[in-house]
Order: sequence, then structure tokens, then C-alpha cells
Amino acid sequence: MAAGLGADLAVAAAAFVGTNIDNCVVTMALVAGAPLERAHRIAAGQVIGFAVVVAVAGAAAALLFEFSAAVVGLLGLVPLALGLRGLVGLARSRSGGADEEGTARGRRRRPLRPEQRAVGRSLTAAALVTIAAGGDNLAVYIPLFRVGGAANIGAILAVFVVGEVLVTWLVLAGGRHPKARTVMLRLGHWAVPVLLCCIGVLVMVEAGTFALL
Repeated sequence: MAAGLGADLAVAAAAFVGTNIDNCVVTMALVAGAPLERAHRIAAGQVIGFAVVVAVAGAAAALLFEFSAAVVGLLGLVPLALGLRGLVGLARSRSGGADEEGTARGRRRRPLRPEQRAVGRSLTAAALVTIAAGGDNLAVYIPLFRVGGAANIGAILAVFVVGEVLVTWLVLAGGRHPKARTVMLRLGHWAVPVLLCCIGVLVMVEAGTFALL
């Protein structure tokens, strides 16, 4: 019994780590690129998004429902849309952020404030990005929830809770670290929206969604 529970814990831990590395990196980048006072909102959004993915996986396992990977991959349109919106907004800010300060100086662009550079800096946006990036995790989580009874599910959920606590701590510690924020500033305010676009495309490619289009 103990050996079986230990195996369940190990499998759940491996599943959590393997499916949350990309999400951890994305959320940390969102925190690093946003004002410090919004860090906890972004982290909370990440937690809510992961909880939604787990709840959907649990419900699907209980109902013996299977998700088409290609259809689930359509969630990749969420970070892609957020990233594209951010790029368009930044382009408009640069083109429209000019000051007239005399004929000698001509047109001069206003520097973008940190909150203008950040994309996906709200709780809702972070949750949506987490759900989109974790949509393909359903293929891993649903079989996990079907393996055994209540004890098995309890062990999986316990691992997920501990893992999510560690991820949240890592996201806040890494994203708020001065060096991380300095790197984000050096990369420029285009880094986060470009990263979101890449994540969106990657989710759809891995799910085979482009075959539907």
C-alpha cells in the first residue's frame, strides 16, 4: 500500500513538473515585466488558472470525457491574441508618443512607463494565459485522475497543491528579483508580448491545431 502510494506521488510530481515548467517561465516573465505592486495579482491569476485546468481534468475524468488535443490547442489563441494586442499597443504608443518642444528640438518621443511596457499584468490575463498554456496538460492529468480511487486522487491533489505553492514562490521570488527585472528592461518592452506570441504558437503546434485551420 505504501509502495503504491509512493509511486502515485512520484508520478504526480513528475507530471506536475513536466507540464508546468513553461507556465512558470511565462508567469515569471510577466511578473518581471510588470510593476512590483501587480506581482501578487499575476501570481494569483496563475494559481486560479492552474486550479481551473485541474478542475476541468477532474471533471473530464469523472465523466469519462476525452478532449481532442487539436481542439484544446485553440486555447493557444489566447496568449497569441494578448501578445499581438501588446505589440500593436506598443507600436501605437511609440508612433503617437511624440512631443512638440519647439522647432529646434522637433518631435521627441515620450519614454514608456513600466505599466505601459507590461502585457498580461492583471489577474484575469495571467489566469487566461495559464489556462491556455496548460490546456494541453489535460492529456496528462485526465489519465492520472482515472488511475485509482479517492486515495489516489487525494495524493495527486496534494502533490499539485505543494507544487503550486512552490511555483508561486518561485514566480514571485524570481520575477521580483532586481536582476530579473534588469534583464527584462534590457530585453526591452517588446519581450513579454513576443514571449506570449511564441507560447501561443507553440501550444497550437504541439496540439496539432493548425491541421484544423
